[in-house]
Amino acid sequence: MTTLPTASAMTAVLVTTTTTFAAHQADFNNDNVIDAHDLVVLTSNLSQPCEGDCPSDLNQDGVTDSADIMILMNSWGAVSEEDSNSQNDEAQQSSWQNEAPVLLDAVYYDQYTELFSHGGYDRWNTAKEYNQGEHTQAWCEENSVEVLPMVYGAVDWDHDNVLTDEDKEGFVTWLEATVPADYEGAICLDLEGQWWGTFDSSNQFVVDTVIDFFIANLEYAQELRPNAKIGFWGFPKKSHTNPNSTTASVQRLVDACTALFPDVYENNPGVNDSFRLNRHVETCLEWSNGEKPVYVHASPRYKLNSDGYRYFHDREEFINDQVQPAVDASWTDAEGNEHKIAGIALWDAYTYIRMYTEGFSQLSGEERKELWNELDLMHVDYLSDMKAVVDVAAEAFNQAQAEAEAQAEQAANEAAQESKQVAAAAISEERTAQQSRLTRRLEDANTSVITRSSSYREASRSYRSARKSFSKAKKRFRAMKKKYGKSSKQYRKALAAHRNALKRMRAKASTFRTARSTFRAVRVEQNNAQNAIASSASNWTAMANAATMLTN
Repeated sequence: MTTLPTASAMTAVLVTTTTTFAAHQADFNNDNVIDAHDLVVLTSNLSQPCEGDCPSDLNQDGVTDSADIMILMNSWGAVSEEDSNSQNDEAQQSSWQNEAPVLLDAVYYDQYTELFSHGGYDRWNTAKEYNQGEHTQAWCEENSVEVLPMVYGAVDWDHDNVLTDEDKEGFVTWLEATVPADYEGAICLDLEGQWWGTFDSSNQFVVDTVIDFFIANLEYAQELRPNAKIGFWGFPKKSHTNPNSTTASVQRLVDACTALFPDVYENNPGVNDSFRLNRHVETCLEWSNGEKPVYVHASPRYKLNSDGYRYFHDREEFINDQVQPAVDASWTDAEGNEHKIAGIALWDAYTYIRMYTEGFSQLSGEERKELWNELDLMHVDYLSDMKAVVDVAAEAFNQAQAEAEAQAEQAANEAAQESKQVAAAAISEERTAQQSRLTRRLEDANTSVITRSSSYREASRSYRSARKSFSKAKKRFRAMKKKYGKSSKQYRKALAAHRNALKRMRAKASTFRTARSTFRAVRVEQNNAQNAIASSASNWTAMANAATMLTN
């Protein structure tokens, strides 16, 4: 399914998808927060071409510029690994939404049966030998129309409604020969048989039984080709999307599919079925909810009663009733995004010639080739008509996309300017905050030095005075000790004075050491504050230059 672009959607593509990829890369200092520090690192490299390792080039376009600033600003704040991974997955899953509708070749050539359990050697070998479908295949190659991989019977290789290891082996053989391991396009599983009619039941239990088997096929295919868009031919059925439908819910299978492949076949020659088929496709678009592509199957064949699909619509009716309504179908979601089909495929099968040509088995290879060429050239005509319709739709889509991209570019430029202003303000605010913090720190340190310096000097004076008094008391005590006996009054008085002086000196010494230690600590803090300002000066200059650069 194709989503027509809008300016807001394209802006999201330009900014958001790259942001999710670069969120962690913008955290230059690895602190799990994207802030002004990271912004300064980026702005210091603005307008610098990148060669080799260039971390500031977040969108990897070869230069550090305003687009990288936008990415960083959109990632501002704490980095979340989970959110980044989730958004990356979402972006990858929705990448098909911005592509124009395509024409696909879904013709069932007999050569394909070489890898299937049905058909037989004569069928596929003769087709290969006589180059069945050569004109259609050449036309498709010339017009870049790709083949839609279709597998008949899905994983149920022997079509017995039971999945076995042997079935899976056959499916794997086909898959490996047909679809590359990294394929991201569409794969259509054709699983009909007895299940097809049962799908119309109004009994939910019965329909759930069908869905269970379909999902078992689907999940095995998805496991082997996880990037492909996989679903079932003709699903959802017209009986499911009919406004008066009484069928049980098939939403569980819709949700499980990664692509829808409704058909617009019709068996009403000469009757205008365009409205009915357009409504069918639009309902399928609505059911997909913009989360998976819708590829439509169209076929020129029709049947009358039980005659089988032996008749062909004329080219005009085929286009008017099937192709144009499918290409015109659209659904608009709640957010105003318009969704359209991702592509439309021409389906037909050469086996009908085998079925409806009397005596076919008796025909020579040349005679079969003649019949095949007639159908082959009809396919070229139908495809040519389909291409004309698809080309008009693709041109309209591309024009709308170009206009949306122009609007998005303008919006992105405006957003870039706004981001620059916000970035400049963030840098200036951070620079002011840093200067304020370090200035307050230095002022507090200076105040502490002044205060502690006074206390330190006072403690020093007191200590020196006490030490001097102790020295005098000690000298007098020694003199009294020599002159008088220990029992004398003079001796005891001198001893008491000596002891008091010693005690006082020790107390003053302790106070002095405390004051000196405190003074030295505040001086260290003062020096640290001065050094912090000095070391930050170059960074502040860089921040100022970055802010100026952003606003010029």
